[in-house]
Amino acid sequence: MKQSIRGASVFLLAATVLAAPLAARAQDSSQKYEYITIRWDGVDRMCVIMEEGKVKFVGDDMKSINRPDDTDKRAFYMTIEMNRMAKQGYEVVSLISDEIIMKRAVSR
Repeated sequence: MKQSIRGASVFLLAATVLAAPLAARAQDSSQKYEYITIRWDGVDRMCVIMEEGKVKFVGDDMKSINRPDDTDKRAFYMTIEMNRMAKQGYEVVSLISDEIIMKRAVSR
């Protein structure tokens, strides 16, 4: 009798441990996200492509930031804009050459 109770307890514990990640993953799949792309095409043409195709050119903002002479323009300005967007709740999804794709959770 004790062995069957112990066996059932171990089975329930294992089932709970194994099912918890599946339940968490099911909740994640219902989460909605909005995506943006930070696009580098030189300082003057650097932009953020927002949801629904809105484009925000950020090059003029970037020109007012002092960049050390020995740093790469692309890396410097892309990092600044990436951090600005992170402060708004976005997180990096992918990096593709001259683009950074970011997302943030939204409630819709």
